[in-house]
Amino acid sequence: MVKSIFWNAQRVLGSDFLRYFKLMVKVQQPNIVAVVEPHISGIKVDNFIRFSGFDSSYRVEATCFSGGIWVLWKSTVRFDALAVSSQFVHRWVSDLLERKSFAITFVYASPNGSKRTSLWDQLRDLTPGYGMAWTIGGDFNAIASTSERRGGSR
Repeated sequence: MVKSIFWNAQRVLGSDFLRYFKLMVKVQQPNIVAVVEPHISGIKVDNFIRFSGFDSSYRVEATCFSGGIWVLWKSTVRFDALAVSSQFVHRWVSDLLERKSFAITFVYASPNGSKRTSLWDQLRDLTPGYGMAWTIGGDFNAIASTSERRGGSR
């Protein structure tokens, strides 16, 4: 069975993040981890990924300390690229042990409303065929009602 973790983790690579990441991986034993909105890119990420304990990775770089998506996976799954944008990574996952496959999409939606609108259109276009499994998660920067909101601008 493929275990996936979607984690919105701003300000990563501090001591707290690294400690929690190691603990989470040890306890949950995921095959796939996606970190969205890490706000970090470049060599710092390269070093983290190298020592993360995962066999492979893909990332959408953060832009000016905003956004970003890191996807890490173990060799027990095979990833085939389907589509990528600045707001999502969409892959076909094959569980090599159980011989099952499904689509998976990791999202970090822009806080900019007009960019987020285009994301929803793109996600509709990604919808797999009838009867095909699809897991989608991440940070959609959207709320269902104002009662969910705390702080920030209106």
